[in-house]
Amino acid sequence: MNARVDHVGVVVASLDEVAAFLRDALGLELKSEPPPAPDGVRVAYYGGDGARVELIEIPDAHAREARLGDAGARIEHIALEVDDVVEVAARLRARGVAFTSAEPTPVRDTLAIWTVPETSAGVQWQLFSRMRDRR
Repeated sequence: MNARVDHVGVVVASLDEVAAFLRDALGLELKSEPPPAPDGVRVAYYGGDGARVELIEIPDAHAREARLGDAGARIEHIALEVDDVVEVAARLRARGVAFTSAEPTPVRDTLAIWTVPETSAGVQWQLFSRMRDRR
């Protein structure tokens, strides 16, 4: 399997507050900020060379609490870009890894699936392939 760390997803209570810290204290630059999702979730990607930090702000209080708890921020997942997410997911299922959905789903320009941490060494992994790279 050819995989590369693309980003670390961090759920935050305030995207603007954490973004200011990444920018002003750590010197990371804003790489992209896609439009909000239909459910209002905002994301922003910060970084330099190499892997990025994805900030995820969830406006719905119940959904935010379910993913964030009482913390102001927490690392939620590590994203790996793979050549063929469908093939990798099938191979991992054969090893007993469970996923949060039955199949990879479209997310912006990718096809992505997330592991259930208890079945993947205690870490939630987002596995994805870029749709333009899939044939």
